Amino acid sequence: MRVEQYNQVVEVAKEIGIAKGLYFILRLQSRKDLGVHINNGKTEEISSGNLEGMGLQVFTPEGFMGFAAADQINEQVVQDLFDKAAFLAQQSQSFHGEPNIEIFKLQAHQTRREIKLDYPYGTLSLMEIETQLKELNNELMDVDSKLSVRTLLRLTDEEWRIIRSDGTDVVFNIPRSMLYHSITAKSAEDTTTTFANLPGTDLGVLIKKENLRKIQERGKKAAQLGLDLLSAPKLAGGHYKLVIDYALAKGLAHEAFGHAAETDSIESSILGENGRFKTGMMVADSNLSIIDGPLEGDYAYQPISAVGEERQTVKIVDHGKLNAGLSDIFSAARAGVPYTGAERVENFFHLPIARMSNIRIEMEKAIPMNQEFESVTPRDLYRLLVENHLMKADENVLYLAGFQGGQVNPAFGDFVFHCSGIYQLSPEPVLYKPAIFSGKILSVLRSVKAAIGRLQIDAIGTCGKMGQGVPSCGGSHYFLVIDQNPEVTIGGE
Repeated sequence: MRVEQYNQVVEVAKEIGIAKGLYFILRLQSRKDLGVHINNGKTEEISSGNLEGMGLQVFTPEGFMGFAAADQINEQVVQDLFDKAAFLAQQSQSFHGEPNIEIFKLQAHQTRREIKLDYPYGTLSLMEIETQLKELNNELMDVDSKLSVRTLLRLTDEEWRIIRSDGTDVVFNIPRSMLYHSITAKSAEDTTTTFANLPGTDLGVLIKKENLRKIQERGKKAAQLGLDLLSAPKLAGGHYKLVIDYALAKGLAHEAFGHAAETDSIESSILGENGRFKTGMMVADSNLSIIDGPLEGDYAYQPISAVGEERQTVKIVDHGKLNAGLSDIFSAARAGVPYTGAERVENFFHLPIARMSNIRIEMEKAIPMNQEFESVTPRDLYRLLVENHLMKADENVLYLAGFQGGQVNPAFGDFVFHCSGIYQLSPEPVLYKPAIFSGKILSVLRSVKAAIGRLQIDAIGTCGKMGQGVPSCGGSHYFLVIDQNPEVTIGGE
């Protein structure tokens, strides 16, 4: 890999670290990006980029830290970074900053993880990529003249090398790709926007027939939803029994629960008390677990943490019980939980913080469904719920489809999410315009009573925290059933 060519830089860093008596973590990053945007059948933008550089964290023997970074990798730059980071570490000590010596307890190791790509950069020419994207774009535009469609491909080839002064030297790559449709339906009275996407690791998202079939099905389903929403009525606000799909379940797990489980902010989290993680607290039905961890081939895959340790798969909630936090080396001990290697960074310019990777809600005894998620209709869902005694034939149950972002207050467990559409389930389901899905995270978790279908964990996004954005992914079973709860509301002002 490209980052393996800088052995001399690494040796110089080790020599300087010894000479200065400083413990260090050196992060080398090399990333290539390609983006192609098609808007209503025409190429709107083509962008490519290369990012390469290094970030250096140094620690005094007392545990005071300094950090510096540069978008170059050579021996002189690493010398300059040491001087700057050492100065900042000394200033931290002079101004009575907070020291931390936990990093010194890690054990040295050497690891190499490389994902071999079937369809890497160069497999398709730029012209072939444009042609394929235009075909996908035009297929959706042909559905109805009311539609406007933006289609894009994003491709990232990212490599890391992380070196510590204790002898650790790890190399890994985290390639990812994404096909994305933004579909706008417009009438004289209203405008709606829906989305469809498909993640991958390489150009296989555009080459494999199975991937093309899937993005076509997702795109057509989103386009039809957008058209139908133009004439859909508004829903009266209230408390309802709900069914949510896996994308909304991912948003719930990630935004409303995963961030609250990150131990670097446990002092202001509903899952903490006096700065300590509330291990053992019952937060959900005993059949429910929330799991975060790296999955090879996943959009948010990261096998190694930003300090060079193996990233662990963590059962945050284990059969309803709060079990473990997503912890970084600097906050795990303070939060009273084991260290799990949860550090991530957006790029070499940033300091590591505790972050999620692929977070998913899993339930035991999920109701089987012999369909792919894309083919399931609200009518199919109604029939299955009635057949499995999860709703009465005449019961008022809402199905919330899709996730379009939201906000969370981890200190109080309040969340406000947006969905793509709402169906009142019946033999002839009624579609309503999207409405706010809001409430208390612990209340909604305790109200999840059943799951339907296989695990579907490819709901993607970008997670923002402390000025850093990193890829995120996750999901649940196809659908989760949530009992009516006075602390969970749909709609309202």
